[in-house]
Amino acid sequence: MKFALEEISNSTTLLPNISLGYEVFDTCYIYNNIHPALEFISKDRVFDTNINLTSYVPKVISVVGPDSSDAAETTAGIFSLLLIPQINFLATSRKLSVQRLPSFFQTIPSSHLQQQAIVDILYFFNWTWIVTLGSADDYGYLGVQQLTDSLSEVNICVAYQGMIPIKIKGKEDEWEKKILSIINNILQTKANVIVLYSLDMIALDFFSVVVNSNLLHKIWVATETWSMTEDIYNIPHINSIGTVFGIALKYVMIPDLEEYLLKTQHDNTDRLNELDLEKNCNQECQGCQTAASNETSFSEKSVSFSIYAAIYAIAHALHMALNCDDAKCEKTEVYPWQVVQFDENGSMPTGYDIVYWDWRGERPFKRVGSYGERRNFVINVSEINWQSTDSQIPSSVCSQECLPGQEKKHKGMYKCCFTCVNCGAGTYLNSNGSCAACSNDQWSDEGSTCCFDKTRKLLIWKDKISIILLVVTSLGTLLTVLAIVIFAVHLESPVVKAAGGKMCFLMLVSLSVAYLCTIAYIGEPCTLKCILRLPVFNIALAICFSYISFKSFQIVCIFKMASKLPASFDYWVKQNGQYICVAILTAIQVLISIVWIITSPPTISIKNLGTTQILVDCSQFGSVYSILQYGYNAFLSLLCFTFAYMGKELPKNYSEAKCITFAMFIYIVVCISVFTAQLIDIGEYVTPINDALSLASLYGITGGYFFPKCYIILCRPQLNTTKYFQSAIHSYTKR
Repeated sequence: MKFALEEISNSTTLLPNISLGYEVFDTCYIYNNIHPALEFISKDRVFDTNINLTSYVPKVISVVGPDSSDAAETTAGIFSLLLIPQINFLATSRKLSVQRLPSFFQTIPSSHLQQQAIVDILYFFNWTWIVTLGSADDYGYLGVQQLTDSLSEVNICVAYQGMIPIKIKGKEDEWEKKILSIINNILQTKANVIVLYSLDMIALDFFSVVVNSNLLHKIWVATETWSMTEDIYNIPHINSIGTVFGIALKYVMIPDLEEYLLKTQHDNTDRLNELDLEKNCNQECQGCQTAASNETSFSEKSVSFSIYAAIYAIAHALHMALNCDDAKCEKTEVYPWQVVQFDENGSMPTGYDIVYWDWRGERPFKRVGSYGERRNFVINVSEINWQSTDSQIPSSVCSQECLPGQEKKHKGMYKCCFTCVNCGAGTYLNSNGSCAACSNDQWSDEGSTCCFDKTRKLLIWKDKISIILLVVTSLGTLLTVLAIVIFAVHLESPVVKAAGGKMCFLMLVSLSVAYLCTIAYIGEPCTLKCILRLPVFNIALAICFSYISFKSFQIVCIFKMASKLPASFDYWVKQNGQYICVAILTAIQVLISIVWIITSPPTISIKNLGTTQILVDCSQFGSVYSILQYGYNAFLSLLCFTFAYMGKELPKNYSEAKCITFAMFIYIVVCISVFTAQLIDIGEYVTPINDALSLASLYGITGGYFFPKCYIILCRPQLNTTKYFQSAIHSYTKR
């Protein structure tokens, strides 16, 4: 302080021709604050309460200090009454805010920044299970409370919160019992990190007990009030407490200060005589000494710039209030309320140093990092010698972090305490830390962090079974086309006419379409393929069955009913009754298909095949409409069988009972097989089996109904003559 004042007095640009006086009081911690404060606001040792305070000039124009939050708070209210600027170089309590005390300022960062720094340090080292201790004063209470509120925002849990009582003379035993109780509570938490918000004198008493207890090898995070206190560092066996590092005022080199201290030491004797003692000390001292550079502690050097800045802040405020320039000042009088403010909080944005207590080095306190106003955080971890068994960064957690794929199940009131449970099969650990189910087309093992796509099982074009089915389909289609050609070439032959003439082409084309529909079973399913598989396929079959049934019915009518009901038969023939009936029976199947496609069309379905595979198929089998379609075609096949059975005694050329019975029997077996395959769940083979069964029903019609006719046309032409047919009819009529 004296150094700064002498610099200002010697300056030719700051407060020219004005000298600053000062008076130093030792407040003896917090018990002797009111007396000097009242003297400062008085005028000639008297304070008149009836005067106009705006023009009142007290004894002092500004106050620097005292050196703690509690001590500053007892005087700040008095100085704020007259708006006397009080600039503090150590107090950080939030109670000392510009909003409450408009004339209170600080040359150190706010307590909020220190709190943020501690939180970020804990978060950086992943210390989530900690103990918070505070001295039993406003600094400790408020500091611990504000820190606890901030810790909850970053999921850091306070295992134990304790307040260190102030040691009172005559009650040392009671005080020590309370300290030992606090130590015992800390040991029970098994937390390795302890944050201590305390004034240096209370921390000194506390650690004097700690070094003789079992509270060993912990990590202590110190606030700026005691982080560089050499009295604590010099306690015997203090290194047994573990690793100590914390927040300290940012060290700023003051030019020429070292030389000034050396000069002061040289110019003064080591001891002051009684006259000097009485003149310079306002308390009973065992002996006042000069402060040499090499005797100045680290903490004193750190706070030096804060004091230096406070004096210069006052000087610059006066310089502006007195309208000074580089040569002179226009005014000679200034009032305390004419001040200059630092920032909106009354603090100076300097930031903090992060210091580490080096038990092995020559210097007790090592600066290992820094923390800025904008939360820019730098720390050199390699320079810290951790007091742990493996010299690695100690852990301080309630529960060890879960392994990948494990969900945290919290226990008790603390978020930091949990048990780890593996995510079950079919689930995974999501970004929120909870187990979530995989989608239907994915799978996972127990304890997974992600899901894997299931293997898609379907008939792909390169599969051997797909190639076989394609060959069979192509062969069936080729045979049907060949039958169309044969029937077209021999359209006027008796066999073709007996088979239905031109109506055969409708049946053969429908049969070809049905063959082509079976190709839809191969490859990636889509809506079009699903529609082709059943609705279109069954419509094509319905045309075939309708044609066969009414062709058989018509032949029976010709031989058994035409002579009895000639008029009706003539009307049936003239009005193309067989075409109308085929159209009506087919229309019913078409109507079922249309309603199916409109209301609930066949879609792609995914069915699980075990854990890692899915069957990609059409969701059509087993639906109401698929049952209706199969049932209706089964009804038509039974109708075919009935009419064929009725004509079993007709001439050989016209009797198709055996062929139709064979074809319809195969179809009925196919229907039963299709639904059986759905019921017994044959997995990935259901698609090729359904395709094969569909082909079987088509081959039954092709082979049972058309093959005999083509065989006669090509291989037995003697049976495909008008004479042969007439002789067969003649033989039938003679019975």
